[in-house]
Amino acid sequence: MRKFLYISIVFFLSCSSIKEYSLPEKLDPIYIQKATEFAKSQFESCKTQNYIPITEDFAEPWLIKSLTVEVTKSSCAEINEKYGDLIELKIAQTLFYKKNYIYRFKAKYSKREEISEIRVSSNLNHKFNGLIFKPLWTDTYTKFNPRK
Repeated sequence: MRKFLYISIVFFLSCSSIKEYSLPEKLDPIYIQKATEFAKSQFESCKTQNYIPITEDFAEPWLIKSLTVEVTKSSCAEINEKYGDLIELKIAQTLFYKKNYIYRFKAKYSKREEISEIRVSSNLNHKFNGLIFKPLWTDTYTKFNPRK
């Protein structure tokens, strides 16, 4: 989980914007679907242990280097132990935040009653540049602070 949090830290340090923007009206729903599929495939791999490597076809190079199969395995082991299997994933909010699209998902896990949050972000070319797990969902968007 520490390696997963490290990736989250790197991502949010790169998103140092102060102002939040609403999602542009012209965002094609296909991008929301792709973000959903990406998050689902990465977090369902925790259950199946069929880890899907991230490629340059859909992600930025630094995310590929940071979120390796080994890091994913390690993070999955901790998530499985504490939270169980991913049961449900629903898009809840989409934002535009300083040259990044942020997709916030409500995630339901088998060992928890509380809703967790999974965030996926992509650049303006819709290549993924962040994948974050937060144990608790909050209705208002807050910048990720790994120290809390």
